[in-house]
Amino acid sequence: MAVDLVNDLRQDGFTVVPRAVPPERCAAVVDAIGSVCGVRLDDPQTWDRISARCDQVPVWNHPSQWAIRQLPLLHDVWSTIWGRDDLWSDLNSCRVTPPSGPGRADPLPIHFDVDPREPNEQWFPGVVALTDAPAGHGRFRCVPSLFRDPTRWPATWTDTPHGTEYQPPYEDDEVIEVPLQVGDLLILDSHLPHGTVPNEAATPRAVFYVQLHPAGTDDERRERLREQESGRCPAWWRWKPGHDGIDRYDLDDLGLTALGRRLLGVDPW
Repeated sequence: MAVDLVNDLRQDGFTVVPRAVPPERCAAVVDAIGSVCGVRLDDPQTWDRISARCDQVPVWNHPSQWAIRQLPLLHDVWSTIWGRDDLWSDLNSCRVTPPSGPGRADPLPIHFDVDPREPNEQWFPGVVALTDAPAGHGRFRCVPSLFRDPTRWPATWTDTPHGTEYQPPYEDDEVIEVPLQVGDLLILDSHLPHGTVPNEAATPRAVFYVQLHPAGTDDERRERLREQESGRCPAWWRWKPGHDGIDRYDLDDLGLTALGRRLLGVDPW
């Protein structure tokens, strides 16, 4: 798996690890979205509680999320990608995309997460499917041909009040959609242009964003622990609706394993 995983990332900018997360752990996150945000995938009356500006829901520190972040398989996957074991987990949240319609968030346009020409901006974010994503169900799409051709990457970008929009030109026939089933893990290179398609199904699509990345300095570790204690999410995500609030749990309530304590930064590597 290790060779194929790295080769896929180098060739296409993404890879999929089938059934990386047990279905019951995915179901636990779906339940957490219901209890924390009041959004229940089987109750259409709750779907419009999701912001029309951004369909991410503000739950980023729930024990059910840590039960996924600390899975040894996920650590093995990202250790293979980075070539090192000393990793931390990010504190990202979930996306719940109800059926498309007026007053609901638009699909994500094709974009880079960061400026692909910036050499220090290299990340490998992950997407865990909490629901199946067949065709037309708001699923992930990307442009591998553009990923493979840096000569086509724009040299300048559009600035907006919410930050820089790294949106490149592309042809429609270059875009591919990636089907996912519950528990599948998609990992992408941050240099891959990607987005989502409209959800034309009758039910929401839900995913959990997770990423392991190289551990930082002692000062950065202490800052992570301060954020954990406060229940606040990292500052760069607080612009998202609801993400300026609190999602706090005592360490003892997170159910952290020895690996999980290292991934949070409680214990050093």
